[in-house]
Amino acid sequence: MSALDDVIKDINKKYKEKIIGKSDVKQRNYEKVPFVTPSLTFLFHGGMPRTVAELAGQPGAGKSSLSYSICGQAQKQLKKEYEEEVSALEEIEKPNKEQKERLAYLKERGYQKVAYLDSEFSTSNDWLEKNGVDVDDLVFIAPDNQTAEQLFEITLQLIASDGIGCFILDSIPALVSQQTMEKTMEEKTMAGISQPLSVFSSKLLPLCNKHKCLFIGINQTRADMSGYNRVITPGGKMWQHTCSIRLLLKKGKFFDDKYADLKAHPEDAYGNYSEVEVIKNKATKPNRRLSKFAITYTKGVDGYIDTVNMAITYGIIKQKGAWYSYENENGEVIESESGEPCSFAGKLKLMDYLERNKDIFDKISEQLNKAITED
Repeated sequence: MSALDDVIKDINKKYKEKIIGKSDVKQRNYEKVPFVTPSLTFLFHGGMPRTVAELAGQPGAGKSSLSYSICGQAQKQLKKEYEEEVSALEEIEKPNKEQKERLAYLKERGYQKVAYLDSEFSTSNDWLEKNGVDVDDLVFIAPDNQTAEQLFEITLQLIASDGIGCFILDSIPALVSQQTMEKTMEEKTMAGISQPLSVFSSKLLPLCNKHKCLFIGINQTRADMSGYNRVITPGGKMWQHTCSIRLLLKKGKFFDDKYADLKAHPEDAYGNYSEVEVIKNKATKPNRRLSKFAITYTKGVDGYIDTVNMAITYGIIKQKGAWYSYENENGEVIESESGEPCSFAGKLKLMDYLERNKDIFDKISEQLNKAITED
């Protein structure tokens, strides 16, 4: 055994795991939070990877709405994972010491929660619930004159407890550093939020990886006076480098209650699309860059119209001229549990049918999710 082998062996023994190996490349497979809409599932070949991510965009782009929807989905996913692991451990007839300790730990900790830090004071219980959030089970943080440094420390402590599986920070530009808080408007400050955010970022990523926590920082875009940069966001470069995923959101077209596009400035609207561009993705295969999702003002982020549109695009719902149908492998039109065939002249009639027949809609959703999660 060479001197190098001895050193590697001693280091791995010291840290009680194999952190160094010859030709051992560790590829991280991130746990994911499922999306409500398949148009976002498409971007990441599945759900949202549980790592550090940024949602950036102009006002009204849908950043908070999307984060609420992710919160609701994360609550369901974290409970499901907890129940499945506890159940699997309890079914082991002769568990070893490690399995016993893990089961005892899980029962003491409980399922991981979702935390939301609202530094903009703009969160609405009604809009949270419309987007699927269990408000009574949400760890909600409402700052009371705390500095950015204090809020960052609170965030790190919560994630380090292993009790948080998803954390949303809304938003980065609304935070105020300690030096800014202590000075008057006439006194100059240096670095602003960038310096404390850089320190926070360096501590955040290892914690998120260790505890499989999805951290989303909501950010804003700024005008580029030089004309050389397409996307400018506050917070400095360290935060941008820390993020494994960065999404740029832009407000898209308005639509009516029949999902028909409206003019640019309508008097009344049922909802609007939000256009999404992936400007950084180090968590999954980065070949998919653009998509859009629907937000309805009565339901929040709405996967219904997105599912229909994408099912048509993928050929799951067949389109022949103005006719739409859902068929089996033999080309026969599929019927719902009530015996109603899924074949219509006009997209609106198809959508009405799918709203009435959840069994058919679920079959289409399952086929679509399988198709878009494949590499």
